[in-house]
Amino acid sequence: MRKIIEWLWFCNGCIFLVVRIVQKDLFSRQEPSQEEIEREKMESVVKLVIQKLNDFVTKEADLLFGVHDQIISVRADLEWMRAFLEDVDRVGRENKRFKIWVTQIRDVTYDAEDVIDSYIEQKRREDTSAGLMRCLSSFADFIKDIPAILDVGKKIRNLERRLGHIKENISRYGNISVGGEASSSSNQSQLRREKMAPIVEETDVVGFDDETKTLVGRLTEGNVRRAVISITGMGGIGKTTLAKKVYNDIHVKKSFDFHAWVYVSQQCLVRELLLSIIKCFRALERDEMEMTPEEDLRQELSQYLQRKRYLVVIDDIWSRQAWDSLVSAFPDKDNGSRVLLTTRNEEIAMYADPQSTPHRLRLLDGNESWSLFCNKALPGNLALTCPPNLKELGRKIVSKCRGLPLGITVLGGVLSRKEKLVNTWEKVLKSVEWWLNESKEDGISGILALSYHDMPYYLKPCFLYFGAFPEDSQISVPELIQLWTAEGFVQRRGEEEMEDVAEDYLDELISRSMIQVGYRRSNGTVETCRIHDLLRDLSISEAKEERFLEVHGNMAPELPTKARRLAITSGDISKSISLNCSTLQLRSLLRFGYEVQMLEKPQWTIVCGAFKLLRVMDLRRVQLSSLPDEIGYLIHLRYLCLKGARLERLPSTITRLSNLQTLNLLQTEVNMLPDDIWKMEQIRHLCLDTTAGLPCQISNAMQIHRLINLQTLKYVKGGSWIEDGLEKLTNLRDLGIEGDLKMALSRSIPRLASLRSLWLDASPKCSIPAFPSFSNHHHLFDMTLIGPSEKLPDVHEFPPNLTELFLSGSQLEQDQIGTLEMLPNLRRLCLFSKSYIGKEMVCSVGGFPLLDYLYIYDLDELEEWIVEEGAMPNLRRLEIDKCRRLKMLPDGLRHISTLQDLQLRSMPEGFIERVRKDDGEDWFKIQHVPALTINP
Repeated sequence: MRKIIEWLWFCNGCIFLVVRIVQKDLFSRQEPSQEEIEREKMESVVKLVIQKLNDFVTKEADLLFGVHDQIISVRADLEWMRAFLEDVDRVGRENKRFKIWVTQIRDVTYDAEDVIDSYIEQKRREDTSAGLMRCLSSFADFIKDIPAILDVGKKIRNLERRLGHIKENISRYGNISVGGEASSSSNQSQLRREKMAPIVEETDVVGFDDETKTLVGRLTEGNVRRAVISITGMGGIGKTTLAKKVYNDIHVKKSFDFHAWVYVSQQCLVRELLLSIIKCFRALERDEMEMTPEEDLRQELSQYLQRKRYLVVIDDIWSRQAWDSLVSAFPDKDNGSRVLLTTRNEEIAMYADPQSTPHRLRLLDGNESWSLFCNKALPGNLALTCPPNLKELGRKIVSKCRGLPLGITVLGGVLSRKEKLVNTWEKVLKSVEWWLNESKEDGISGILALSYHDMPYYLKPCFLYFGAFPEDSQISVPELIQLWTAEGFVQRRGEEEMEDVAEDYLDELISRSMIQVGYRRSNGTVETCRIHDLLRDLSISEAKEERFLEVHGNMAPELPTKARRLAITSGDISKSISLNCSTLQLRSLLRFGYEVQMLEKPQWTIVCGAFKLLRVMDLRRVQLSSLPDEIGYLIHLRYLCLKGARLERLPSTITRLSNLQTLNLLQTEVNMLPDDIWKMEQIRHLCLDTTAGLPCQISNAMQIHRLINLQTLKYVKGGSWIEDGLEKLTNLRDLGIEGDLKMALSRSIPRLASLRSLWLDASPKCSIPAFPSFSNHHHLFDMTLIGPSEKLPDVHEFPPNLTELFLSGSQLEQDQIGTLEMLPNLRRLCLFSKSYIGKEMVCSVGGFPLLDYLYIYDLDELEEWIVEEGAMPNLRRLEIDKCRRLKMLPDGLRHISTLQDLQLRSMPEGFIERVRKDDGEDWFKIQHVPALTINP
């Protein structure tokens, strides 16, 4: 308060000083001129404004006193509110009072965040307006900002009143325990969801023949130790159905002396499970069931099973604790006994038996989905001959389920009860979502929601975030992790990098069958992922209910969002921005649509002015030649992605974004970074790549060594800046440099021991110099080398864990291929144009021992390729493209039994004739390959 008042009087004096300087001496003239009269009016106005301002500040002083202390108090309250939400998330989901309290506290939490962020933004403006000239030039802004500062105090008082009302209501209408139980026994019965018989009957099962055969073999054969066999997969995928089919198999029935099946639930009641198994071998009196201690039941069961070769199915187990409470009842007598688990969480399966690989159940393919649908929708003879007028509609209905058996079964069952008419099926097609979610409790959404509610609190926002991405999209994991980190979802774990913690979060979502792997890198990390459409619908529904995220699709919304995040997957982005331009609470603006859209500069200015509390802005494929200077006002911004935009330059004000962690300008036209970007010391990921193919330049004035948090730097042009500090960026993991590479390779890169991926492109007039030893780069698994190589390193000088190598223009000869084939961990090798210039290439015995994928493209000198027997023993995929002089396939391919996929493209006519099915001269070499693609 004192600082504001002092500043006010300081401005007062300064304004009078300026007025006097610009005035001429009033006493030197007898009559004032018109100009002097106007100046007198101006001075009177200034006096009046300052007087009014003084009166206003004095009147509202009680709101300004102690604002800073109140902000600290609100921040502390915010932590308590978040902790409360995390604690009560585990209990009372069906309790209406609970839902009301959680909603009210969540709203107060959001508003508290707004107050804190607004205060920080206001303080930043205040701190940047110091100095006489600054004060003079921004006096109008100062007057305008005073009400905003005063508003903070009023909002804090309002928050305190609202929290007081919530506390009063909790006290008045009853407390809720957050220790793990709801307050009433009726809530316990509501929480416990009994598992019923599978919806898909055994007679309807399709696509499970191979799985059944595999599981029957694992149950009846193999080790004599008691093994735990697990079936894992997402809710509704058919785990229980497959387990039923295996359990009732005649061979399985004959192989075990004792059989039992128990259904578990999220609220596992161990006593009931033990009683269910015991009932399979003896009758129990009611008093005995109620009075016998749980431990006595466990011992009785264990003693009985000691004498038996048993099979016990534990269906739908949710936690390690549930397994720990049961496992002692299943003795291991080396007689081939088995426990069969079904679970959505692969981590539980591995915990129950680390020596047993879980059986991961896949989604149905198109033909399997159609067969299951016809069995349900057209029972009897109709299933064999679907009426032609219904087939197209049926296919569209089936496609909505994306191979999920439960969804197909539900929709098929709906249609089985309706007339076989086109208009009837059209109605169902238009209301597919309603039919799938007809019952919130027992419908598909309810079944899938069990997995969501079972998640730990820290995973839930990560899952809900998937609703922001378009249907069927392949989601880049590096970008997803950067978004999670910027949003604040990732919790610190000691000294571990946030990105590593986020990778663990994703792995946990995958193990819980909530997220599917798209593409996995050769080192085991996930590069892309995807989410099933029905799970995406669940994430959107839950996110909207929690005001976490709102998605704008094809239909333009009629009302502005009340959510903290807005995702625009399709439609006109300008309409969504105009509708929400006054949405103060918006923290993330995400535009993931595939179509390219234009956003005019005035609209960009609206974004920067209206959404001043944004933390994340991802507007890829939105076109604008330049960013407005107002971008510098978004001081809370942590993530900025303009990937694919027609952006030509960055304003200097972008360096004010002191909290920015990720700047993604891939596929733009920005080829120069502002000199002061080194001041953004929090930045972790700089992704730069011009559509013109020119690398982004770094000015020599940029003190790059200050960016000590930088993990990603690509793709930039080499220069003297390398000598000034590249070697000090010891946290770099992903580096891409183009141009003169001598300085980088001789001095800096060898010292960057944290590198995981390295991309080097020599300019047309340069070559890639001889490598230093990379033997200490244990994390480096991916290298791309573009341009002539003076000399490849020796085998022991390559990174010891190198698994992926991409070469283009390297001009290698046979002796260097001999070096590559000795790399012990190489799994993927791509040889692009002019990477090999010899006429003959030989892969020798024992060469490329772990190679899984080989791609050969445009080797225009290659005429003969020899693969000796015993070379590439683990090759699964081979692609040969545009090798015009290659005469035939190597004979050694017929010895590679692991080869699953062979693709031949743009090859000469004579080559294609030789691989023609059945009668081609080279057909015998590849006839064992399951997937063969030939495109002349």
